Amino acid sequence: MKIPTNNLALALGGGVARGAFHLGVLDFCENHNIDIKAYSGSSIGAIISASHASGIKAKEQLKIFSSKEIREVLKFNFFRNGLLKIDSTNKLIKELLPIENIEDIPKPLWISAYDLKKKELHYFNSGNTLTLCLASSALYPVFKPIFYNGMYLIDGGLFDNIPIKPLENRGYDIYAVDLFAKSKEQKSKKFNPIKSIKKSLFKQLHSNHKYSLENTNYYLGSPHIKSFSLFTFKELEECFKLGIKEAQNHFLDTL
Repeated sequence: MKIPTNNLALALGGGVARGAFHLGVLDFCENHNIDIKAYSGSSIGAIISASHASGIKAKEQLKIFSSKEIREVLKFNFFRNGLLKIDSTNKLIKELLPIENIEDIPKPLWISAYDLKKKELHYFNSGNTLTLCLASSALYPVFKPIFYNGMYLIDGGLFDNIPIKPLENRGYDIYAVDLFAKSKEQKSKKFNPIKSIKKSLFKQLHSNHKYSLENTNYYLGSPHIKSFSLFTFKELEECFKLGIKEAQNHFLDTL
C-alpha cells in the first residue's frame, strides 16, 4: 500500500524521555524530504512539536536533550512540586522553543492541556509557547497545575494522549505517533512497587487514547518502546534510533 506523504500532519503523544522516538521519526522525515504540514502534541510531544514547527531540526533537539546543561535545566523532581524542575530562563530553553507565541510559529500547531477548574480539555493554537508546553507536560498529581489566563492547566495527555482531534476535517493525512505501544508481557508474580505506581499513574492515559488509535489515518509505534524508561535521559540515542527504524518500516512503500 502506498502511504501518502504530501499532506502529512503528525500527532505526537506524551511519554516523557521516550520522546526521543518522536525525534527519530522526525529525523527520517527530514532526510527523505517528507514535509510535515501541521502538528498536534501532548506533554513531551507538545514540546517537540512546537520546537520542530519552529524550525529546530530533530538532531538539534536531540543534542539539546542529551546535553549536560539541559539536565540541569530539566530535572525529574518526583513528588516535590512537579515532575520536572525547569529553569525557563536558561538559554537552552530559548534554543528549543525560540518563538514566543504559538500563532507566530510558521506551521499550524495545537497543544493539548486540561483545565482542572472548568474540567475542559483545550487544544491551544495560540498563546505563550513555553507556558502552554509546560502546562501540557504537567503530569497531575505529580506536577502541580500551571495557572494561565484564569485556567489551572495540567497534562492534556491524561485525557487525549495522541491528540488527533484538532487535525481532523482539515484535509490532512494524520499520523499518530505512540510512545505507549503495547507489547505482550509475561505476568510477574513478584510485587514491584515502582511498576505498580507507574501502572496506576498511566492507567487513565492508556484508556483515553483509544479514540486516536481507532480514528487516525496512520499509526506509528513499536512494542520495543516499552524497554525504554520514562524517567531518564540516558537512553535517548537508542530510542532515537528506534524511531528512525520504525519510520523507515512505515514509509518504505512511499520512497
